[in-house]
Amino acid sequence: MTRDKYKLLGSVVKTHGISGEVVIRFRIPVKGINKNLKSLMIKMDGLLVPFSIISWHNLTDNEIVAVFRDINSKKKAETLKDKDIYIPRNEITNSTVRSDILNLSGYKVTDIRIGEIGKTTGILEVPGNDLLQVEYQKRQILIPVQEGLILEIDSVKKLITVDLPEGFLEI
Repeated sequence: MTRDKYKLLGSVVKTHGISGEVVIRFRIPVKGINKNLKSLMIKMDGLLVPFSIISWHNLTDNEIVAVFRDINSKKKAETLKDKDIYIPRNEITNSTVRSDILNLSGYKVTDIRIGEIGKTTGILEVPGNDLLQVEYQKRQILIPVQEGLILEIDSVKKLITVDLPEGFLEI
């Protein structure tokens, strides 16, 4: 299985309950996943390892609770914490995913009230909370990659539209 056939979906952020359920937080904005999805890949020691899905359901807009075959205790589920989760590319289409956040260097960032803020210099990958690095007034600011803050990513125009809270840039 080659990694180019898979897309980084998110990571396991915590266990859920005592029967081996895990919470997966999306790193990419997702509108939906194929309900018939049978397996996900989990990055273990640098390799993508398939895990069969018994069931899953939405917890929030950017989190799901998943139950994997052979992960039937909280102790086993703990071994998956902070592991990256990959999904077959054919299970998510461009209509489902707004953008691949890991390829946003050089994009112009514009706030809906303030206007142009600056250009992106990359993504700081923090488990469960990726941060968009932006050059703003000769200093770097970090914008959480979250729905509600990042409104639109236009890869044709290389433009990211954000809705920053009042006072965000003064911090």
